[in-house]
Amino acid sequence: MARGDHQSDDDDFMDPPQRNQATGRRKEGDEKKKRIRNRASQERLTVLIDKFTDDQKGAATEMGMQVLMDVRCTNLVNPVCDWLGEIYDPASGEFVIPGRGRLPLNEESVFCTLGVPRGHIKVPYEINNEIEEELFARLFPGLEAMPNTSVLADSLQDMTTHGEVFKMKLLMYLISAVFAPTTSLRPSNKCFPILANLKNVKSMNWCKFIADFLHDAFKNKMYQKGCRLHLMLMYVDSLDLSIVDFTGIGGPPPTHKFVVSAWTISAVKAVLAADRATDGTYGKLQVSFCLCLFHTACLQI
Repeated sequence: MARGDHQSDDDDFMDPPQRNQATGRRKEGDEKKKRIRNRASQERLTVLIDKFTDDQKGAATEMGMQVLMDVRCTNLVNPVCDWLGEIYDPASGEFVIPGRGRLPLNEESVFCTLGVPRGHIKVPYEINNEIEEELFARLFPGLEAMPNTSVLADSLQDMTTHGEVFKMKLLMYLISAVFAPTTSLRPSNKCFPILANLKNVKSMNWCKFIADFLHDAFKNKMYQKGCRLHLMLMYVDSLDLSIVDFTGIGGPPPTHKFVVSAWTISAVKAVLAADRATDGTYGKLQVSFCLCLFHTACLQI
């Protein structure tokens, strides 16, 4: 049965635009010819969550994904995610903000941002043709190839049950649209071994998986790959907000246990407007001196 997706995730990426060796700038026209796009978006997720029944949200809780059922930010600001990828130092595993400080990319920071499980089992994100053959017909009856992620979302939205099939589709969607999106329009077939092990999803280390996925992408200069929701929210939540004007948007984010349940897109945009430099990059605001204390407190939860 044809699936059309039996390749490494790296094959989903086009080579980044070539740069002029003398100036370091992209060659004219390359941006249009080789436009790279990350398929990350939690916007559809927020729509789905609004329509989920209590039983379906309960199914998410059984997998340890209850915090994501309370996501408030409906969109992404992609330029800041691009910038963070470019200032990432793979050797130290940190985002180095010139003249401002450093922010770590590790499982602790992901936990504080997203609140996903941080268990002892490695996430089995890998190709297994036998498992795929077994589960594909159950998840996508009548289809010969992996559907687009948008079709998967439509299927989730139409479901009224909350059993194993719902859990598998929700998990595949979370991986494809939030945790580890690439530039592909379709979910990766590497999801199937995870879906076959639903009983242990809550015991898997999703924080390390998300952090490692981003690290590997940035190390290979694939800045359009990985969890942009974590990048954006981790960054804005780490800044000193004392000079940010939150007038008209309900004030600054409330005190929170997990970042994802506190920040709205309006608050994010207000902070990034204050943080943006005249050259179009970011980094005007100071990194909050409370950041280390926040992460320490978060780890004790």
